[in-house]
Amino acid sequence: MKLHPFTPERQVGVVYQIEGSFADVTFIAATRLPKSHFGEYLGRGEVGEFVVIDVGGSAAFGRLLRVGTTTTNVDTLSQSERRIPAEGRIQLLSTLHLDGSSTRGIVKYPKVGDPVYAASAESILAVLGAADGPNQLTLGRLSMDESVEVSVPLSRLFGRHLAIVGATGSGKSWTLGHLAESVAGLSGKLILIDATGEFQTLGSRAKHLALGSLDDEPAGTKLVGIPHHMMRESDRNAFLNPSGGVQLPKLREAVRSLRLADAIAADPSPNPQHAPIRHASGQVVKMNGSIATYQGAVAKYVSQVEKAHAPFNFRLLASQVQNECIYANGTGQNVGNFGGSNLSELGYVSSLISRINDLLQITEVMDVIDPQSGTGNAIDEIDAWLRDSSSHVLRISLRNLTFTNHLREIVVNILGQTLLSWARAGKFRQFPVVTALDEAHQFFDVTVGDEFASTRLNAFDSIAKEGRKYGLTVCVATQRPGDLPAGVLSQVGMTIVHRLADGRDRQRVEQAAAEIDHSATRLLPGLVPGEAILMGVDFPVPVSVRITRPIAPPASDGPQYTNWGAQAP
Repeated sequence: MKLHPFTPERQVGVVYQIEGSFADVTFIAATRLPKSHFGEYLGRGEVGEFVVIDVGGSAAFGRLLRVGTTTTNVDTLSQSERRIPAEGRIQLLSTLHLDGSSTRGIVKYPKVGDPVYAASAESILAVLGAADGPNQLTLGRLSMDESVEVSVPLSRLFGRHLAIVGATGSGKSWTLGHLAESVAGLSGKLILIDATGEFQTLGSRAKHLALGSLDDEPAGTKLVGIPHHMMRESDRNAFLNPSGGVQLPKLREAVRSLRLADAIAADPSPNPQHAPIRHASGQVVKMNGSIATYQGAVAKYVSQVEKAHAPFNFRLLASQVQNECIYANGTGQNVGNFGGSNLSELGYVSSLISRINDLLQITEVMDVIDPQSGTGNAIDEIDAWLRDSSSHVLRISLRNLTFTNHLREIVVNILGQTLLSWARAGKFRQFPVVTALDEAHQFFDVTVGDEFASTRLNAFDSIAKEGRKYGLTVCVATQRPGDLPAGVLSQVGMTIVHRLADGRDRQRVEQAAAEIDHSATRLLPGLVPGEAILMGVDFPVPVSVRITRPIAPPASDGPQYTNWGAQAP
C-alpha cells in the first residue's frame, strides 16, 4: 500500500523549533484550510489532532499537545484583524513510511522549515496497524474524526493482558460490555466474572452461572457452587483463619482423617482392620485406637488422603479437629494405641472449633461451599463450557454472593487458580482464553486474617505474571486503578483509560504508561462518557476513541433520584 500523506491541501504549518521528542509549529496555513477534505474532517490545529511532518522519504507522526499565541502577537493585532497568528507543540510519536508500514519512535527527526500536514485517516490507520480482517476487533471511532473507525489486532488487545479503567459513569462497563459482545461475534472465548450483576443484559450472547442465588438473574441462568474441597490449603486457611501454633497442624490432620474416612467408605471391599477406623458418624475417632492400624490405612489410601482436592465431609470438620486432640501411648512409632484427650490442646483449638461451628450455621455460605442436590459445580460447568465450541462468553455472577468470611475473594481466587492450573497443563495453547474481572481491585493481592495468621489470595496476580505464555490472559476492569498492586498494570500490554479525576488513580496509570503515553494522560479529566484513550506498550501511539455502544448496554444506571417527589404524598 502506497501512502500519500503530504497533499498540499492538508498543510497546516511549518516546523520552527525542535526540542527532544517535541517539535514546535507555526500555523501559517491552518486558517485557510477547509473544514473537511474529501469527506474527512480537518482539525486545522486542534489540541489532540494527529499531524505528519515531511522529513524526506518518510513522515514523523505526532500529536498536537498545545496550541496558542504569544501575548505580543495578540497586542499588535489591529481591530480589523480576524486571524490570530498561532503556534503549537507536537509530540513526536512514531515514524510512518510511505509503503504503509510504521515504526514506534522517531527514525528521522524533522528540521526547521519542514512542512506539517493534518494526518489523513489512511495515515492514522497505518500507524495504528489497523486493517480489515478476521483478527481485528473494532473498538470505536476516533474522537477527533468520527469517520475513522479504530480496529485493533486481537494480539495487541489481549496478547499481553488488557486493563479498562475509569471513574464511575465514565463508560468503563460500556467498554467491557462491547468487548464481550465483540468476542462473541468473533467466536472467541471470554469468561466474565461479574461482581455486581450488571452484565446480565448480555442475554443469549452468553452462558450465565450464578453463585449464591438466582434472584434478579436472567432466565436460563444456572445456580452453581464451589465445593469446599476445591479450595487449596491456603484458601481454606483464609476461610477458617487457623493460628499457626496448634490450630493449623490440627486442621491439617482433621482434613486428612476425614479424607481417609471417605476413602474407606468408598472402598467396596475394605480391609476388615481398616473399616472400624471410620466411626458410624463418618468421623475418625482416634482415642484408644491402634496407631499401627491407622497408619496402615493411611498407607493404603495415600492417593486419596494426600490428593489436593480429595473430597471430605466439611460438616464434620469441627468434631474431627476435636478428635485430633489426643496424646499417644506406646513406646514405638508403629505400635501402641492413641491415648486420651489432651485438654491443653483442646483449649488451643477451641476458637477454631467455634469458628467452624458458627460457619455451619450460615446458610448463604454453606449453600456455596457445600452445594446441595440440584446446584451445579462451577468448576465442572466452566470445563464443559470450554469444550463447547458453540458458546463464546461465560458470565459468572457474584451479585448474590455474600461477603461473609471473605467468601467472594476466596471464590474468585479458586476460579483463578483453577484456570491457571489448566493453562499450565497446556489447555489454552491452541485456543486462548480471556478472563475479564470486573471490580478487579477487590480481588488482586487480597490479604485476609490478622496479625497472628494471614493468607494472601493472589491467583490473578499470578495469572497477570505468567498466564500469557500459556494462552490465558486477563482483562482487568476497575474504577480504582490506584488500589491495584503496582506490578499488575506494569504487566498490561494495552490500557483503555476512561475519565479519571482522582489524582492517585491517574498517577498509577502514568506510572504504568510508556514514556510516549505520558502526555496523553493530561487529557483524562476532560474525557466525556464513552470516550477513552487507548495506550500501552502494545499500541503504537496513544489515541482518543469514542467506544462503540454495546448492543445491550450493562445495567449500570444508578438510583433515579428524579423520582423523588414524583408521587403525591
